[in-house]
Amino acid sequence: MSDDGYAFPGLPLDPIRPGTTVLLAGPAHSGARELGLGMLAGPSGEGAIVVTTNRRSRRIAADCEHVGLELTADSTAILDCVGDEDADVPARVLPVSGPSDLTGIGMRYSDVHREFERSGIDRVRTGLFSLSTLLSFGDLKTVSRFVHTLVGRIDALDGLGVLLIDPAIHDDQTVRTLSQFCTGRIDVREGDDGPELRTRGLAGHPREWRTFDPARKDS
Repeated sequence: MSDDGYAFPGLPLDPIRPGTTVLLAGPAHSGARELGLGMLAGPSGEGAIVVTTNRRSRRIAADCEHVGLELTADSTAILDCVGDEDADVPARVLPVSGPSDLTGIGMRYSDVHREFERSGIDRVRTGLFSLSTLLSFGDLKTVSRFVHTLVGRIDALDGLGVLLIDPAIHDDQTVRTLSQFCTGRIDVREGDDGPELRTRGLAGHPREWRTFDPARKDS
């Protein structure tokens, strides 16, 4: 397995080492969701797993394509916790009974990883959109246990994890508790010239606020 970091062309982020999970904290309409989906857009040969807890697979697929994340049945899977499987989605869609079914999410996640491994994909980017929905269906202790397990799997498989949370609807203690399971954190806010991001806990990354384009597409 390659030791090269996961790169993000078109985004003001340096490569992130394999095995890292970041907490992506930003309020609704700040560009945080778009940034997280954009971080899952890797080169040919990498896989992507999108866990959607509050948008159906068809809508999250459109969001992915908007930010340049190409969806294919061979290398992209959507774990849909919202509704029945949508037709005509170019990714592999695996339904989960609901956002409260953390065991089901974990099982589907393991199934996809095994399928990726069998097809020769050993670098996988995972995005969970979002932790805030999971917290609305379960208590902090239960969600923390799930996050701890998921982060451990991503670390063991040298993957990349991006976990979205809306800090505007949770108290600081909740966000800090979930942050402690992650390697680093990316905060997003709306700046004067558009969305801005700031990294914390990621080696080699500057800590000042930087603007980014949430709708960027790789050339």
